[in-house]
Amino acid sequence: MINVHIVPHTHWDREWYLPYQEFRIRLTRLVGKLLTILERDPEYASFHLDGQSSVLDDYLEIHPEDRERLKRYITEGRIKLGPWYVQPDESLVSGESLIRNFQLGIRIAEEMGGSQRFGYLPDMFGHISQMPQILAGFGMGETVFWRGLGEVVTQSGTELKWRGADGTTLFAYRFPNALGYNSVFRLHGDIDKAERQLRELFEGHLLPPTKASSVLVMVGVDHMEPQDDLSEIISKLAPRFPEYKLIHSTMEQFLAAAKAETDGIGDELYTAVGELRDTNRSADGAINFLLANVLSSRMPLKQFNAKVQHELERWAEPFSALWQGMGGAYPGQLLSQSWKYLLQNHPHDSICGCSRDEVHRQMMTRFEWAQEIAGQLTDESLRYIASRIDTSTLPDGAIVFHVFNPLERGRKDTVTVELMLPDADADIRFFEIRDSEGLVLPSQWVDIRRELIAGNHPDDGVRDLGLLEAAVPPEEKGILVGLAFVRKATVRFAPQELPGLGYATFTATPVRLASPDANTLVDGHVLENDWLRVEVGQDGSVRLLDKISGRQYDNVLVYEDGGDIGDGYTFSPPLFDERFSTAGLQASISVTEDGPARGTLRIAQSWQLPVGLESDRKRRSAARRECLLTTELSLGKHDRWVGVTARFDNQVGDHRLRVRIATGIGAEQSWASSAFDMVRRSTKVAQPSSDRWIEDAVGVHPNQGLAGVTSPCGTYGFAVAPYGLPEYEATPGGDILVTLVRSVGYLGSPDLRTIRGGAGPMFETPEAQCQGELVYRMALIPHAGDGAQSGEAWQRSAEHHLPARAVQMRKHAGTMPLVHSFISLDTPESPIVLSAMKRTEGRDGTLLRCFNPTESEQSATLRLDRPVKEAYVLDLEENRKEPIQIGASDGKGVTLHLGPKGIITIETTH
Repeated sequence: MINVHIVPHTHWDREWYLPYQEFRIRLTRLVGKLLTILERDPEYASFHLDGQSSVLDDYLEIHPEDRERLKRYITEGRIKLGPWYVQPDESLVSGESLIRNFQLGIRIAEEMGGSQRFGYLPDMFGHISQMPQILAGFGMGETVFWRGLGEVVTQSGTELKWRGADGTTLFAYRFPNALGYNSVFRLHGDIDKAERQLRELFEGHLLPPTKASSVLVMVGVDHMEPQDDLSEIISKLAPRFPEYKLIHSTMEQFLAAAKAETDGIGDELYTAVGELRDTNRSADGAINFLLANVLSSRMPLKQFNAKVQHELERWAEPFSALWQGMGGAYPGQLLSQSWKYLLQNHPHDSICGCSRDEVHRQMMTRFEWAQEIAGQLTDESLRYIASRIDTSTLPDGAIVFHVFNPLERGRKDTVTVELMLPDADADIRFFEIRDSEGLVLPSQWVDIRRELIAGNHPDDGVRDLGLLEAAVPPEEKGILVGLAFVRKATVRFAPQELPGLGYATFTATPVRLASPDANTLVDGHVLENDWLRVEVGQDGSVRLLDKISGRQYDNVLVYEDGGDIGDGYTFSPPLFDERFSTAGLQASISVTEDGPARGTLRIAQSWQLPVGLESDRKRRSAARRECLLTTELSLGKHDRWVGVTARFDNQVGDHRLRVRIATGIGAEQSWASSAFDMVRRSTKVAQPSSDRWIEDAVGVHPNQGLAGVTSPCGTYGFAVAPYGLPEYEATPGGDILVTLVRSVGYLGSPDLRTIRGGAGPMFETPEAQCQGELVYRMALIPHAGDGAQSGEAWQRSAEHHLPARAVQMRKHAGTMPLVHSFISLDTPESPIVLSAMKRTEGRDGTLLRCFNPTESEQSATLRLDRPVKEAYVLDLEENRKEPIQIGASDGKGVTLHLGPKGIITIETTH
């Protein structure tokens, strides 16, 4: 007897080829119809509401009167949803974002009656290596997926195992390759036709690949409303299938049955391993596309996403938690709202940039809301902490400021600070920067401007300490309290060291009658410090020397531009492409910063590029338009990396711009950061055979801020750290290419050459051309050892992505020292990474999450600034699992032991 689990469902894209509000209107009608069906038909067992709880928020905001009806059916199991809040793209969002997504989705579903507990991954464009460990952290032992499986489909049945990077292994069900998550859109009301539907499914798709005695029939598709006569049709079909048992079922019931039925097979089940991001390689691929180039669609979205993730994860949450530990209030609800706005931008069709223009305009607003909340909470917490620092012993007349470091390690890279000065003319030649010991530090003054500031802080006393003089209070008719005109002087300086996850205090004194430090990092068109030397040729070519190893890298920054007739999903060059390079392009080179703290060279180039495509879209236009390209190379006194800021005035369309970093390091594999991992990938690309081709296999892969290659001997390597630029490619010859922009004009292109048919409807999307000035940041990092194993490249990339921040305050008494570390690793060279610090949900403890991205066991002690009363290991829902030993004699440390690729979450109480 074959058990046929029939699961009615919808796949709900919150926004895609229609904007959010238009799809929400359809959602209200879908859910309203579902509630009517459930009330009218007691035989309608259950409906799968796509595994995401955001639909409840979206529906109940319009129909709050239906809360109890929904709660009843969710509690009874007749509506199934969760564990996601939204179904994200796994590769384009941070590991923390994935965890918060699950936390919010489960919490909403549980409050409404219950959440599903399996990994529902039906339409993600590939799967990350650490997803099994993340799912297991939420108590999930099963998962369902479809895209990105490549050869896995040819090796496995529909039931298999998936082993993650750390060895965590789950039971997995893959949707049949040709069907995906929609076995049938609807069952025919004509029973004869419905019978033929099922028999074709059983014989053609479901029975051949299964090893179980249960099969799954998914009834529904994108935005499909529930079928109101489904239970009647199933009842009428049952007598026609005496060899089958037709069950109106749920995904959880099916997975439990399939898992139980294959448990005895053991090692016969195929095991998929690690990251799954391959194109289709099966003869029945149909539309099972990977769609890898969503990594580079609408790149400004990706950059803003990186910015907000960093603000929440490394600034707002940690420093709010630190302030709470000093007796302050934790802004948990505001942080949650910021996270919710961010997560609402993470559905796969949203963050991937493959939707209508209206969708992505509205995303930018949500990013802004999330950033405004997180940024304000960061500023408030930093100022609260600064108000406790005792600066009463510092010299009178000096400008006092505190520099905060969000990294768990000490750092020496150059700091930029904006100093507030009275709004009056003054004859200042430079600023003398001293640390709290009075040591004069290398510094330079780079800008000054007049600005209206708004001292915005909930504590009036703290607000006033951050102003040049106390604000006029409302009781004295002070209007718009905290607003003042000041002059802001931008100053850079090289600190001796900033303590890990802490702060250091400095003073700035305006100097009027002496000459500034004559030392400089610039000599002609050369930048040089003790570790690196950067030379710019007359043609704009860049040569980088690693002075420690003696290795030289030539032509490390060459821009390349080619045509693209593709769309929001897919890169597709025109049939007769014309490609351009900046190699040999005339360049104007200038020195924009020349001082002892940092040097900067600017390379300006005028590039004549095709304005678009010819009318037949087979070649680029013969007409040309000027696009200005400027590249700034910066090197700080203590920096072990070269900063790159590129500005491209994109005045043309239908093209792809990439930057090529030539390392000369021949490598069979590249490596790149991923969620809680450093992933190795082949530099070779194998195309599917012609009988299995539905799209080209591509060499591009995701990164989350770091990608590189290591020499075959493993003793040195080269990394690039792109900020919010998630698409890279590495060649066997050691070139690393980072995509800067793909300018396209369609959601679904009419004439793709690199994919069969394409993935989206043929809406024009002129804003996907990404016109105007585009700004990119990255770091170039030559390093010793294997960048995927050592912590050096990761640490340098973190310095680039998360620059220290300064808070200026007037001199005052306090209880905190001038230099302080709240939390740090006792072994700075350890590759262990701190991923999160915040208040524990529902308790007053402090949550700390760390991970080991390497392939070997790692141990380190987290040093805290106060004794730990209790410490516990938590699961990812933040439930306490077991106590953890406090690992320092003074009680101020917790020792972590992490296996290869391990993630650990702990809670400390004090």
